[in-house]
Amino acid sequence: MPIAPLPGPLGLYSVSVMPSFLLDSTRVGWQGAFFTDILGAPEGVVDHGHERYCVVRGMHRQGRRTLGRRTWQEMPAGFSVWRCGDEQRYHWRGGGRAQFLFIAPQQVAQVTGHDRSLAGMGHDAPVRAPMLELIFDALQADVAQGSPAGALVGDSLIAALVAHLCGPVAPKVNGLSAQARDRAIDCIEARFAGPLSLQELADAAGLGIRHFSRAFREATGRSPHQYLLHRRVEQAKVLIRQGLPLAEVALQCGFCDQSQLTRTFMRQVGTTPGSFRSRFAR
Repeated sequence: MPIAPLPGPLGLYSVSVMPSFLLDSTRVGWQGAFFTDILGAPEGVVDHGHERYCVVRGMHRQGRRTLGRRTWQEMPAGFSVWRCGDEQRYHWRGGGRAQFLFIAPQQVAQVTGHDRSLAGMGHDAPVRAPMLELIFDALQADVAQGSPAGALVGDSLIAALVAHLCGPVAPKVNGLSAQARDRAIDCIEARFAGPLSLQELADAAGLGIRHFSRAFREATGRSPHQYLLHRRVEQAKVLIRQGLPLAEVALQCGFCDQSQLTRTFMRQVGTTPGSFRSRFAR
């Protein structure tokens, strides 16, 4: 049987018929995670042993049967979670759209700060999971928009997903000290124009990812990715006033291109960079 691996790190998933890839997170630079949105072939075979956690969102009903059996079962749309060491071996019919989020075990440990694992679910049939739907919708939207805050949005959403699937841990921890807050902000100030991960900010503050994300929001009123976007837009305002071309402003402020700058600027300021510039040209 020919095997077609999904894009991203080798060995993520193996199927007999290559799907059509609608979207993936290859260029975003997430820490230990990979997201893809696919349109599956009308029929094929999955024969795969998982080396990473795999959260699957099936978006259409599908017929499936375990390899070697004759009985077909109609599967509803919904979520399944596969753990390291789990095996998926089945024949499908019906194609349809699906989304996959692969997470390295080390990333789960970094998020939780404990030797914990995600709970498996939906192996016999996918299940409805409203919280996972919200997180996957947000991941899809961020990747589709070109991830204007870099890896921070995806890192934060993946941390929330891991926390949700692991369940509650330990008692409430203390907030972010002024020194830890300042170290994180200094890291953003020094690197807001380039790639910056949630893990790097948490390391600068001396905290785990899960604790840092909550504490940073409590200390600043913004999540890490919101703070980063705010700084990028504020610097864009400075450069626009100085008369730099908008394409150059975008690159100097960490946006992938002028159109991403325009979309983000419009959401944050309520006007386009061009209109903002015209106020100072009169």
